[in-house]
Amino acid sequence: FTNWTGNMWQGAPRAPIEEGLTIEWQSSTAPPVVAPADFVMNGYSSCSGWATMVTYIARSIGIPARQAGTPCWNGGDFAGLVGDNPNVTACWAGGDGQTQGGGYLWNHNWVEFWDDVEGDWAFINVPPSSSVPNSGLCSSYSSAHGCNYDNETQTCPAPGSSNPGTASQDHEVLAITWSFPGEQTDPSFDGGEVIDVADFTLSDGTPVSPMVWAPQLASPLGQPLKNVGLRVVNRTESYRCKL
Repeated sequence: FTNWTGNMWQGAPRAPIEEGLTIEWQSSTAPPVVAPADFVMNGYSSCSGWATMVTYIARSIGIPARQAGTPCWNGGDFAGLVGDNPNVTACWAGGDGQTQGGGYLWNHNWVEFWDDVEGDWAFINVPPSSSVPNSGLCSSYSSAHGCNYDNETQTCPAPGSSNPGTASQDHEVLAITWSFPGEQTDPSFDGGEVIDVADFTLSDGTPVSPMVWAPQLASPLGQPLKNVGLRVVNRTESYRCKL
């Protein structure tokens, strides 16, 4: 069932197209299709379901892995700081209060795993429209320059592009942390500042949820997620393109 897109790259695990179980990418299906079992039973899920499945597969064989992503790309109708563009608030909330979903879901999730060789978090993303791993997310990366730095022109992508290279305040890249509340850990292990989601705000002070599918900080079943120790790592600086 590894043929989750119609594309393959050299060395990719392959599933028969004509027979057997396949899983496919389908936008805006999370929730309810998020957990790996939901993904397999339904045969489809969005980037959130894909990232969740690969994270758990990696963990099952001893590879430290976690979901990462951005609630709101720095692009389209939502580019820039919230003080200059009030649409940013609607992007984080998944709608304008009257209309939800659709074009307001300007987000993406992928997977980070711990690379023992590099001693750092690495990422993997397989977009459904490409046969090239990490295409459309971060086709070039270095720790010095971040994502999508152009070596020929020595420039970074302009704001308005939906990729991590344009990540900034109000358009952060966030990841899950394994650190417990109150635990003193080396910031280099987490890869950035650890933030309690209950304290997360935009640059104008507007409180927001970093979880697109839970803009009111509640689970799909209505369970409150505020003040329960739920925290994220701010990975913006690692991905942001730097000259």
